Amino acid sequence: MIRIAIAASALALALALPAPAHAQATLTMSGSSVAQAVLADLAYFYGRTNPDAPRFSLVGGGTTIGIIDASRRIVDAGMVSRNLGPGDPPGLVLTAFALSGVCLVTNAGNPVPGLTRAQVQDLVAGRVTNWSQVPGSTRTDAIVPVALELTAGARLVFESVFLDVTTPIAYAPRTFAVAAQVRDFVQATPAAWGYVDLALVSSLHAMTYEGVPCKRDTIRTGAYPAQRPLGVVTRGRPRGALARFLRWVGTGRKAREVIASRYLPIRPLRSLPSPASAAR
Repeated sequence: MIRIAIAASALALALALPAPAHAQATLTMSGSSVAQAVLADLAYFYGRTNPDAPRFSLVGGGTTIGIIDASRRIVDAGMVSRNLGPGDPPGLVLTAFALSGVCLVTNAGNPVPGLTRAQVQDLVAGRVTNWSQVPGSTRTDAIVPVALELTAGARLVFESVFLDVTTPIAYAPRTFAVAAQVRDFVQATPAAWGYVDLALVSSLHAMTYEGVPCKRDTIRTGAYPAQRPLGVVTRGRPRGALARFLRWVGTGRKAREVIASRYLPIRPLRSLPSPASAAR
């Protein structure tokens, strides 16, 4: 009887205790620093308007790192700033939420009007090394090229859009891991030239390419060729908390405002399988 009484008391106590709080989910993402900056703002406003919003863990590393981490299920999603290509792992799906572009830039004190395709080949091949060889430049010193690391989406866009397959990559650019570092270097270096994301050109001089400026309208229409998406990649289509977040990104008024402050929102969101998956 004593044991029964103790058991009954324990049961009553257990029922009286509050239920354990629901553990808050955490969405993990790695990859593009450009996409990361937008997603960090989106995650902040999503948390303010959705009481059941998950926590977000966002780390950089570059688009290629995000793709690899997502394919190996190290993270819930990889943050990317380019389309998936045939060389990327199969089974991935890109969900794009914004459209951006990669702009050719110089220091604001060296407002070269623009570059032709032939001039870009000469710069990268090392045939043009001094600003005196570039029409429109008033400088006469050595050109200081700047680039991003191989893992960056912007580098792949730059090489696939602006360079001919036969162009030897013979120049030796200062290489940085993060797009903001490229911007800061070009801003501080009068003789520099390179490429940055559309959202980072305000303190720099954006050159035209084949006479076409790098701006929202030309990126939207495709007249400027270095158009690229910002988004996330997942193994299969997004599910659960990630799917709910992306649904808000694609339909929420605040989400659209956040994206539109820097880029061109994509509505509805596009989810595309990798070319490697489609080929199977």
